[in-house]
Amino acid sequence: MKKKHFKLTDQRKHELKVATVTYLRGLHSQIDELEDALMAPGALTPRSRMSGSILLEPDCLVSEAHYLHTGLAILYTIDAKSGLMKIFYIWEDRSIIVLYEEFKDRLPNDDYYIMLIGDSELVSITNFCMDGIYEKHTIAYLLTQKIINEQISRRMMQTDILLMESKTARLKAFEQKFPNLKGRLTWEQKCAFLGVKKSTLGNS
Repeated sequence: MKKKHFKLTDQRKHELKVATVTYLRGLHSQIDELEDALMAPGALTPRSRMSGSILLEPDCLVSEAHYLHTGLAILYTIDAKSGLMKIFYIWEDRSIIVLYEEFKDRLPNDDYYIMLIGDSELVSITNFCMDGIYEKHTIAYLLTQKIINEQISRRMMQTDILLMESKTARLKAFEQKFPNLKGRLTWEQKCAFLGVKKSTLGNS
C-alpha cells in the first residue's frame, strides 16, 4: 500500500514551524507574543503527506486548521448521480487550509472533502489550541480575518470564471487569474474547477 506520509527530520519540523510564523508575520508584523505561543511545544504539529491524502471527509468534525507550506489542496464534493468531482476551492502552497466556521464552532463537515494533490508539507493546529490563543492574543482575530478575506477573494475569482457565458473562454481566464496553478492540475481537476466538460476544455 502506498505510504501517506514521508519522514520529516527534527530540523525540518522546526523549519516548518518557523515558516508558519513567517507567513503570519507577512500578514501582520506585530506578532512577537503570538509567535512565542505558536512555537511552544504542543501548539504546532508539522506533518508530511503524499499526494492523494485526505485531510477531511464528509460527516467529520472540523478540528484542525493547516498551514500548507508545499503542495496543493482542493475542496470538493462528489455528485451522487454522476460521480463527478466539483471543486469549490484550491489552496496553493503558503496558505492556510481551514473551514473557519466549522473549525471555530466545532461543527461537522456535511459534504466536503479536502484532498492534497501534491506531496505536501503542512503544519496543523487544533481548535482546542486556538481557543487559548484567541483568549490570550487578540492579534489572532485580525490574522484570521485576513485569512478569511483571502479565501473570499480567491473564491470570487473562480465565481467570475463560472459566470462567463462562453465556457470555451474559461480556461484562458483561469490561466490569467490563477497563474501559479498552470501545469499543476489534471484535465479532470481543471474541468471540476471550471464547470466544463473535457471536450469543452479541449476546444479551448
